[in-house]
Amino acid sequence: MLHSFIHWWETFPITGIFFNFSYIAQAFKPILERLPVSLLLGVIGFGIGIPGGLIVSFMKMSKIKPLRWITTAYIDVVRGTPMFLQILIIYFGFPFMPGYKTILQPALQRFVFFQIDLTVWLRALFIIFINTAAYQAEIFRAGIQSIPKGQTEASRSLGLGKWQTMGFVIIPQTIRRILPTMLSEFILVFKDTSLFAAVSVLEMVMQAKIIVAATFNESAYIVTAFFYLLITIPLGRFVARMENKLAEQDNGDGGGPVPSPREKRGKRPPRLDGAVVDSAHVVSHSENVLNSEAR
Repeated sequence: MLHSFIHWWETFPITGIFFNFSYIAQAFKPILERLPVSLLLGVIGFGIGIPGGLIVSFMKMSKIKPLRWITTAYIDVVRGTPMFLQILIIYFGFPFMPGYKTILQPALQRFVFFQIDLTVWLRALFIIFINTAAYQAEIFRAGIQSIPKGQTEASRSLGLGKWQTMGFVIIPQTIRRILPTMLSEFILVFKDTSLFAAVSVLEMVMQAKIIVAATFNESAYIVTAFFYLLITIPLGRFVARMENKLAEQDNGDGGGPVPSPREKRGKRPPRLDGAVVDSAHVVSHSENVLNSEAR
């Protein structure tokens, strides 16, 4: 019975081409061996993009106009063009740099990691850095500007300098606010590593393309999708939980008395039963209090 079902499954046009058990088992191990390449490209590229994005955000908020113009142009160009196009331009344009073919390439080609020489690693990581630094710069800028100016004024009144205020007061609060957005950016960067298959970087999608070309079956792409989902779905759920937790803390749910289940579920503000606030009454009452104190 089971043998008949498997035979029907693998001979049916759709399931046989995309969900063939035999080809899935054949493709599982080679694609799994390429998973570290995709992860390293995503993690390292995103990691070096963090300080780059922070520096670019400071440059964009600078009072020096030419500096702002340069960073604005860089961010607009990177965010306004597809990453696929950036890969094609930078990856194939990098070897035309002076000294690359004569000095850099011979020295770096000797180092090979996961069957990929160091020149390919550096070009791929440089592209990811250029791309994600522009997006992270906007994330940092929005986070820094969302901090109330009173925080800066209070820090300066305590004797902290400009950069001390930024490093010890503003940046820690900014990181807390932008952390979910940064994790979402990492998920996008990790998925975008698949675009390097267009320039034959041997990551998961490229390995799947090789298997599909050899077997004339698309099941290897399903295996690749499984590995991407294995990383992105848990991270996506973690980001959603973090966003909800931060939202609760910002709304005051993280401290004080525990709200009733109905208020917590509906996120309703507390009611003022029978209370109507009259601004004129408040002003007159305040004046009466001041007059009585003066007497």
